[in-house]
Amino acid sequence: MFFRVVARSIYIICIFLITHCSCLIDDELEGHVLFYIYHSLEPSTSAPVYEQRGTVTYTTSRNEALYTDDSLLTTEKIEKLQKLAVTDDIYRVKLSTKPGDSESSIFSFTKACGIYESGLTDILSITLDQTGNPVGVAISASPPHCMGEEVSNARLLNFNTTVNFVSLTNAPAPDTLTYIQRLEQEKAEKARGEQGDNRSFLTKYWMYIVPFVIFLFISGASSPEGQGAGGR
Repeated sequence: MFFRVVARSIYIICIFLITHCSCLIDDELEGHVLFYIYHSLEPSTSAPVYEQRGTVTYTTSRNEALYTDDSLLTTEKIEKLQKLAVTDDIYRVKLSTKPGDSESSIFSFTKACGIYESGLTDILSITLDQTGNPVGVAISASPPHCMGEEVSNARLLNFNTTVNFVSLTNAPAPDTLTYIQRLEQEKAEKARGEQGDNRSFLTKYWMYIVPFVIFLFISGASSPEGQGAGGR
């Protein structure tokens, strides 16, 4: 009876540990990574003044991303964007992994008229290295065309952003072993060719010379002139 109780207790403890560990693993796999997006509405002739525009939440386990606006664009900011579009200027963005971190930020820009005429519909493409750190960002309007159209302020309140993630992969390693073996083989063949054949002329070509000499001897012995001289 005692051993049965102990065995049952151990079984319950094992079930608890397995369930608990599974929950921890699921939480790890469902990890979220945040990227902070900033933009500047200053003209390109001036130093950029970046303000937080929104946040990208990246779910690593499902390779999914969600963009959330920080706040709606004010009338003042809409007018700044419109001015950039009219003057054919650029719209600048910055991506950081920590709020207010400028040292590790990466930057991109596109034509402001595209952002303006698309009604703040854009695409962010974020490139990650093998460790999951961002190494590049690109922004483009959707559609990216500038037709000189005027857009109402109602369409310029919040961004409609699509986020794409691109992961860098290691290039295939070069086949150095095969290359080295090929070099060694070529080196050996070259060495054999440089050594050449040091045998004498007679040693190398005796099999051609001997039949020729025999042929000349036979031809000379059987010639008519030789036979006539012998008769006299």
